[in-house]
Amino acid sequence: MTPHAVVTGGASGIGAATCAALLDAGWAVTSLDLRPCADSRVRSAVADVTDAAGLTAAIADAAAGGRGIRALVCAAGVSGSALGDGPVDTVRPEVFDTVVGVNLRGAFITVGAAWPHLVAAAGAAVVTVTSVLGLTGGGGPFRSHAYITAKGGLVSFTKAVAAYGQTAGVRANCVAPGVVRTPFARRIDDDPALLAYVAAKQPLTGGPLDPADVGALIAFLVGPHSGAVTGQTIAADGGWRLDAEGWRE
Repeated sequence: MTPHAVVTGGASGIGAATCAALLDAGWAVTSLDLRPCADSRVRSAVADVTDAAGLTAAIADAAAGGRGIRALVCAAGVSGSALGDGPVDTVRPEVFDTVVGVNLRGAFITVGAAWPHLVAAAGAAVVTVTSVLGLTGGGGPFRSHAYITAKGGLVSFTKAVAAYGQTAGVRANCVAPGVVRTPFARRIDDDPALLAYVAAKQPLTGGPLDPADVGALIAFLVGPHSGAVTGQTIAADGGWRLDAEGWRE
């Protein structure tokens, strides 16, 4: 039977690129998002990761009909800066709640709802999408502290899932992209200083990353050639983390 993957946030950005990469690798794919995926090959369901009851029902429906869930990709997210996120002394509590609610709580609810289906599958895998900012703490013009908090939390959550799932044969890994050319990053193209900052931080690409590169990494991590990989956070950041850790020559 064709393996089945569920991708939250599959309608755009990294989620859409992941759907495409999984399809190319021979998976059947269901996208759970606030709007349908444009790719007609993807089975789409409208779902909100902050709505626990609705999301649980959507995941159960995705797994129905013998499809099961062999892979779960938590790519749904929201940009902090678009909502008024910023340094800790400036962020309103309701903004923090919204940003963390989507980016961290949403992944927590998603994995919990999908867990019985993942355990029932042979060799299932989970991938969450954090950010290089969750590994480095941001800095410079990237000071969205609620977003950074949520993305940092995803790293620990994914390790906990990996530890919990290993005896059940469920792997869990985290991907930490740098700045990626997605709808969230449109403001960068309109700001020459910000674009130059990103280009300097990501010299391998000289600017924002192609979401297809991140999607391909995720497809590998849920696929058959990564069966011994679990509990890892893998940066796809064009060199950002090397700079943050002082390894830039």
